[in-house]
Amino acid sequence: MPTRFEDGLGYLIHHLMYAFRQKLSEQCARSGYAMTADELTVLMITAQGQSENGCRQNGLKQADIAAILAKDKAVITRRINSLLKQGLVVRTTDNKDRRAVRISLSADGVAAVAHLRPQLEQVFRRIYHDIDQQEFDIARGVLMRILHNVSESEESWKT
Repeated sequence: MPTRFEDGLGYLIHHLMYAFRQKLSEQCARSGYAMTADELTVLMITAQGQSENGCRQNGLKQADIAAILAKDKAVITRRINSLLKQGLVVRTTDNKDRRAVRISLSADGVAAVAHLRPQLEQVFRRIYHDIDQQEFDIARGVLMRILHNVSESEESWKT
């Protein structure tokens, strides 16, 4: 295990996420969409959730988006507000639970996802170009185990 802070995986992951966000934001800007990587992530999760769950009409609950992205609801609200101003998403009240808010893609949002998705796939192909599937799976598995360890109950951290 590392003895220096900057040799730890957390430090490396922080730098990796910064580089990822920069590349994604740059690609969005080149594509004519001035949005942050976090806004892009909300947009793509909304699109993915709508297509996977067949809820094109109803959208995803805002709380579910926050849970999927492991972000505070207030942070997600700010990202959604920005996407609303850009006309890429629509916010509606849930029919069954008036307290819940649902987010769905607008027609412009659907067009943006269709335009951005192939370009983002190209970015990820460049990022992962010399990493084979086995290496990817091993790295993902190790990171998932670390995430599990960090997320363990508070009681297990007291020992």
